Amino acid sequence: MKIFERVLDSRLRDIDEVTQNQCGSVKNCGPTDSIHAVRLLTEKHRETEETVHLAFLDLEKAFDRIPRELFWLSLRAHGVPEQYVIWVQLLYRNVTSSVRSAAGTSTPFDVHVGVHQGYALSPLLFILCIDTLSSDLQLDRHGLFFMQKMS
Repeated sequence: MKIFERVLDSRLRDIDEVTQNQCGSVKNCGPTDSIHAVRLLTEKHRETEETVHLAFLDLEKAFDRIPRELFWLSLRAHGVPEQYVIWVQLLYRNVTSSVRSAAGTSTPFDVHVGVHQGYALSPLLFILCIDTLSSDLQLDRHGLFFMQKMS
């Protein structure tokens, strides 16, 4: 299963790139790039004496909370072929979990949200969801605006 997932991850990354305002799990892009972009944005607005509003999201435990339907929507929004969407859905079909403690192991229960922890595909699925949200917000222009790369 791990090999299939890595091949699928590689193919999905070849199909579509996330927008330039995403740096999480993106090759050659990291926290330093995000910090630099924020500094450029604030400096530009300071020079023109324009007001700038920034919002930072705490995404703690976000991997565990995203509805899986949003994964499928995001994959399709990024132009991923339907066959690949179906393959990803198969990886998430009939997922169960249980809790282990000193008292023993609980009865298995169904899990309908979140990405699989430790799977190769999980970071990409999460990033595509955040990228879809970011793109929608940029189109709306009434809420948050995520800065594109500035030259």
